Amino acid sequence: MSLFRACILLSIATLAACGGSNTTAPVPPASKSGPLTGKVADIVDDTNDLGLGKNWYLYETFGGQTFRWVDNNAEIVVKNPRTNLKAVALELEAGPSLGEKKFTLQIVENGKTVASLPVNGHQWVLAQVPVHPGKPATFALHVNGSGKHTSDPRILNFRVFTMADADIVDPGSGITLGSNWDIVERYAGQTFRWVDNDAAFTVTSNGSKTQKIHVVTLPGPGMSGHQLAIAVRNASGATVATINPDKKGNATFSLPVKSGANAFTLHVSGGGHKTGSDPRILDFRVFSLTPG
Repeated sequence: MSLFRACILLSIATLAACGGSNTTAPVPPASKSGPLTGKVADIVDDTNDLGLGKNWYLYETFGGQTFRWVDNNAEIVVKNPRTNLKAVALELEAGPSLGEKKFTLQIVENGKTVASLPVNGHQWVLAQVPVHPGKPATFALHVNGSGKHTSDPRILNFRVFTMADADIVDPGSGITLGSNWDIVERYAGQTFRWVDNDAAFTVTSNGSKTQKIHVVTLPGPGMSGHQLAIAVRNASGATVATINPDKKGNATFSLPVKSGANAFTLHVSGGGHKTGSDPRILDFRVFSLTPG
């Protein structure tokens, strides 16, 4: 079984086992706070579109889990939105300062609640927040009826284990996934889908034009070390673009589209190799597919 599949199964098992346990971890020693810089271990992969703002306690590891505690109004930063709606997945649970497992998490922007999400125990929730393409946005995670003191000197209303993109495409982007994609996975603060081959997607357009698409993709073990070059094929099977990602997986390509839904597939040559005990062919994985 691959590391990524193992992590998914372990996560499911953990959710079933912990059922909202709020064991308080020791207070960690002081270190830097505020937005992350660079690729470091945390609840979010800060090198991507999401980041942390103010009002988070320090990153902790306790009882085999990693998380950040929150008193209130912990900030999420959407650094470079490409659509009018950003979908964010949060793995979280209530803390001892709330005194109960059930609570409502409010997503607040500039004092206005833009989403209210019911939480019951340790679970994933999906927040869809309004944004503007190219304009950074900051949202706060807020709870009411909180603030009870415990043996810990901090107020521990809730903790967040993971914050990540909900999927590799954003709602309202005009890009829709089709067949031949594996399940959405989240690992180390990243969101991605594995592909064997010929992953299908559609681009919906309001007219004939050339549509730029930005993709973040990296080769998998199925490529057996071969360089990743992805042919983008239209509905007739003709190659209309080639994706050659850089070392970090970034690439931008252009597609000819007409009014309505335009169908495409992502095809690779030289892959198809099985690896270890994972039954899947893992030729490449895609972290995001957005308008360029």
